[in-house]
Amino acid sequence: MFERSLKATFLALTVTAAFGLAVGSNWALAEEGKVSTAVGKKLQEATKLVGEKKTAEAVAMGKEALALAKTPFDTFKSNEVLAYLYIKAGDAQGALHSYEAIIDSQYLDPGTRAQYVKTLTQLYFQSKSYAKAIESGQRWLKNSPGDVDALVLVGQAHFLQKDCKNAVRFMDQAVDASQAAGRAPKENFFLIKLQCATDARNPDGQIDALRELVTRFPKKEYWNNLLRLAKRDAPDRTTQHFYRLEFDTDTLESADEFVEMAQLAIQYDYPGEAQAVLERGFASKALGDTKGDDRNKRLLESAKKEAEQDLKTLPLQDKESRNQKTGQADVKVGYAYLTYGDSAHAIEAIERGIGKGGLKNPAEANIFLGMAYLKAKRSDEAKKAFRAAKDDQLLGNVAKLWMIRADQV
Repeated sequence: MFERSLKATFLALTVTAAFGLAVGSNWALAEEGKVSTAVGKKLQEATKLVGEKKTAEAVAMGKEALALAKTPFDTFKSNEVLAYLYIKAGDAQGALHSYEAIIDSQYLDPGTRAQYVKTLTQLYFQSKSYAKAIESGQRWLKNSPGDVDALVLVGQAHFLQKDCKNAVRFMDQAVDASQAAGRAPKENFFLIKLQCATDARNPDGQIDALRELVTRFPKKEYWNNLLRLAKRDAPDRTTQHFYRLEFDTDTLESADEFVEMAQLAIQYDYPGEAQAVLERGFASKALGDTKGDDRNKRLLESAKKEAEQDLKTLPLQDKESRNQKTGQADVKVGYAYLTYGDSAHAIEAIERGIGKGGLKNPAEANIFLGMAYLKAKRSDEAKKAFRAAKDDQLLGNVAKLWMIRADQV
């Protein structure tokens, strides 16, 4: 379903961060008298050249300064300036070499060292030195515990080394740290978790990651994949409830899905639902260009006729259900109303049925009620109804997904 195809995205994000840093903020020649005259002149000329956007000439001048270095401080300062020049020139390998030469220097103050550790980690990642990126990233986290950028970068490095256990661990920490800082977790945090679950052939892990994705980033593709995984091996009645979520999120796609949902609707005596499903299937072109075109058209005509008769008798069904001791007939009538777009009568009938009790499937009744409230744009009441079904063994997962959906419509 998914492929390990996220590398380019992650690299682009990280490279941007690396080259957007205020690297070399401490490189100016402030220690007058400590840098030898010859080295100092070369470094001053190099900084002038880079200011004129002559980066190649600036780097060449910086290298000349390093070659003239006579003291440890000459070497340190030349490498510090060179690191900055290499960054300006877009030369990550050159910058890495220079930063590695100075990262543990006695001449660096703690604040500047922490900044350089961060830059060094990002440059390791850019150069695909993931093991070194992880090592340097841990040092970054020691300086700044809970730093979201550091957690994400280390997690990505683990992911690109196919170490999903640690990748997921760091992504979970990044989610927690983001939320603690009042920041919304980013989409790629969860995409890594999804990819790891996919690589491990772990459907439950995929469902968990997709549930987080649809909650925060309700894209059609995430709903599509989530619902297809969630309904695997489900009995028909539960499958039909997942189909209803697919219908609501507009993620029904194949002819087989439209036809199966319609057939199940007829089986459960909801011809209005079958008609709506088939009409959308033809309107979306999922139906109509298949070998079963004529058969599907006949199925639609049959559903229309049944729905027309059902709608005519619905007031009588409603009246008769009121006289029943249990609420089973009321709930059935209520959902039938909903399939014809009448949320007001649907809510009244389903609530009446739930109030009577004696239901064969109370969870289903509450899901129907939640759907009716959503249709009426009463999301708070819808979530309350779905919440009442969330612990049901068969329909609990359906109810939980409807709760997510209720926040999106």
